Amino acid sequence: MNLRKDFTTPEADRLRALCNFSDEERQVFDLRIRDKSVVEISMALNMSVASTKRRLQSIRHKIDKVSQI
Repeated sequence: MNLRKDFTTPEADRLRALCNFSDEERQVFDLRIRDKSVVEISMALNMSVASTKRRLQSIRHKIDKVSQI
């Protein structure tokens, strides 16, 4: 799954409502679907690249769980 290009605006809105993202996950999700790189997200949110990657992994996990329903 490529969060950069996979979701239309209505799909992204639906995921925001269903996935119960934390505040940080939502910020990362919003930047990623706007085609920002991991490094750009890290810099924008003042977090390490490793933390950003962990947030993305958590986001993907939550999306996968919602997609199975």
